[in-house]
Amino acid sequence: MVILTVAVVLVAALALLNLVISLGLVKRLRVHADHLTKLVNNQSPSREVVGVPLGTPIASFTATTVDGLEVAPAGGMLLGFFSTTCSTCAESLPGFLTYAEPLGRERVIAIAAGYEPALTEMTEKLSKVAQVVIEAEDGPVARAVGVSAMPTLVILDDNLRVASTGYQAAQLTS
Repeated sequence: MVILTVAVVLVAALALLNLVISLGLVKRLRVHADHLTKLVNNQSPSREVVGVPLGTPIASFTATTVDGLEVAPAGGMLLGFFSTTCSTCAESLPGFLTYAEPLGRERVIAIAAGYEPALTEMTEKLSKVAQVVIEAEDGPVARAVGVSAMPTLVILDDNLRVASTGYQAAQLTS
């Protein structure tokens, strides 16, 4: 009888521990679900999700495009940073292309990083709407702007400060 009592108490204790752990996991999942919902709906505390704070002055840079032209930042310019190794980059690319097209190639610089053959395919798509620079993900242009993740889209104001930023075109404000 003593063994049966100990077994019942042990099973009850394990059931109680399981309940406490389950409730803790449910609470944690709800917190994460709220965070994800805010990110998806662009309700994060700021548009600085990608790590380029608004108002940040960018360092001066020059870069050579795939066409052999020298480009430098200018006011009202759109900069887009993409990588072939990033699935989110592939998802945000169509929105970027649509957003950039009416601006004209001279006001858009796209920085592409990654590996062949996907890099050639990405460059061909971007070249239709932007001046394309190929460099490493942490290359000189990305460092000049302060990009820490890809994709990153940045609009510069007339003083070469970050006026708008996001990881997809829908987050940008003109």
